[in-house]
Amino acid sequence: MTNVELHTLRAEVRAWLGENVPKDLALPGPDDDISPELEAWTIDFRRKLGAKGWLAPSWPKHFGGGGLPPQAGAAIMEEVGRMRLPPLSLSMTFLVPLRAWGTEEQKAKWLVPTLRGEITVSQIQSEPSTGTDLATQATTAIREGDEYVVNGEKGFTATPLMPDYIFILVTTDPQGPKYQNLSMILLNARDPGVTINSRKMVTGKSQRSFVIKDVRVPLEDVIGGEGGGWDVAQTLLDVERGGMGITLAQRQEIEESERKHWGGAAQ
Repeated sequence: MTNVELHTLRAEVRAWLGENVPKDLALPGPDDDISPELEAWTIDFRRKLGAKGWLAPSWPKHFGGGGLPPQAGAAIMEEVGRMRLPPLSLSMTFLVPLRAWGTEEQKAKWLVPTLRGEITVSQIQSEPSTGTDLATQATTAIREGDEYVVNGEKGFTATPLMPDYIFILVTTDPQGPKYQNLSMILLNARDPGVTINSRKMVTGKSQRSFVIKDVRVPLEDVIGGEGGGWDVAQTLLDVERGGMGITLAQRQEIEESERKHWGGAAQ
C-alpha cells in the first residue's frame, strides 16, 4: 500500500474507533476484575471489530480476518492499540496451533467465528492436581462411538473474558505410552456438565478453573488427531514463549495445503 492509502486507512480506523469507543469508558484497576457491564461491552465491541475484519486484519478473509497486507494490518493494530481498551482476548496460543495442526474443515469451523469476534476461546493446559507437568494429564477423554466423554478439571486461568470454549490437553488412552496417549480438544465451556470455580489471588484479581463431568465432545473437535496432542502442545508452548510455533518448512507446507483447499494466495 502507498503512504497515502495507509494514511487514509488510519484516518478511517480512528474515526470508527471514535464513534464506537466511549470517551468515558471505565477500565478496571490493575488489581480489579472486569465488571459484568464492561465484559458485555467488550464482547459486543469484539464482534463489531471482527465484522470489519479488524480484529485480525492480516489473516485471510476465508478464515474471518481482514485479508489485508502486513503494512495495513499493522496500521490497524497500532490505531486500536492506542485506545484505552480492555483485553480483546484473541489468543495466538490457540490460533497458531489450530492453523498448524487443524484440518481445513476444522479451521473453517473454529477460525472464522473466533477471528470475527463471535466466540472466545481460551487455552488451559494446567490442572490443579498435576500443576505444570504437561505430560501428565488427569483429565480424560474416553471414546464412546463418535464422541469422547471428558472428565477432569482444568485451571487456573486469569483471562478477563469468560471463554465460550476451552482448548485443552487431555488423556485419551490411559494405558497408552507417555506422550502418545494425549490429545488436544476443543470443549464447550458453557456445557451444563462444566462447573466454573473462581478464586481470588493476592492481587485481588480472580482466577477460574473448569470442573468437567461427562461432557461429550465430537471426534471432529480433536485437533491434531487422537494421540497427537503432545505435538500440538509443543507448538502452543513455543508461541507462548515468544516463538513462531512452526518452522519455515512447516509454514510453507501449511500454506500450500490452504491454497489447494481455499484457492488464492495464503497469508
